[in-house]
Amino acid sequence: MRILITDTTWNMATLAKMMRDQGFCVSEAANGEDVVAHVEHGIYDAVLIDPDLPDMEFTTLVRRLRGMAPQLPICLFDRDWTEKNRLRAYAAGADAVTGWPYQPDEIAAQMRAFARRARGFATQMPSFAGLTIDLDRRAVRFAGQSVHLTRLEYELIETLALANGTLVDRDTIMSRLYGWEDEPDPKIIDVYICRIRAKLATLDAPRALISTNFGNGYRLDPFANVVEVAAA
Repeated sequence: MRILITDTTWNMATLAKMMRDQGFCVSEAANGEDVVAHVEHGIYDAVLIDPDLPDMEFTTLVRRLRGMAPQLPICLFDRDWTEKNRLRAYAAGADAVTGWPYQPDEIAAQMRAFARRARGFATQMPSFAGLTIDLDRRAVRFAGQSVHLTRLEYELIETLALANGTLVDRDTIMSRLYGWEDEPDPKIIDVYICRIRAKLATLDAPRALISTNFGNGYRLDPFANVVEVAAA
């Protein structure tokens, strides 16, 4: 999962490291306007904000983000929250307000839960025709057998899973995998798809599990087993 963090204080730099250690892909924004630009042009599972922004009041940023992305989880972090500021944050549209010290395991679990629910999942383990993705443990299994994926291969499968059977275009996948940071040739997505399909094939996964809509994108097909049987 990709999250955006405001890189405005030492506390947030510490939080960014914690989230990377928890397996998140982390992008960093220098101020409020930078956050808005990232959300406008990229795709994120959550935004983590320090309210001490250099260029705008934190409630202004929360309201702008909420207007741009109604389902986007927005979480605020600060050492010295007053009750008044907590209430202002929630009134502006924040999903959570957290104080120091940060508990990385708890925050990571909270971010994953927010991201799942924003996409309509009540469970942390969505399943597609025998393929199960454990969003909390970042693990993939097919028919009970582990599928060993690289970090980016996992991020790609997770992106398709969170789309819940709908088509995901190449630009969306690139944004989720790389954000704004040193994006390679978009054809790299085809390479990752081929590698994932090859690994699934060794476990006798149906060929149609990851379907391609040429020129448009990819999706995980929840009915791949049915298709395979019908075609037999």
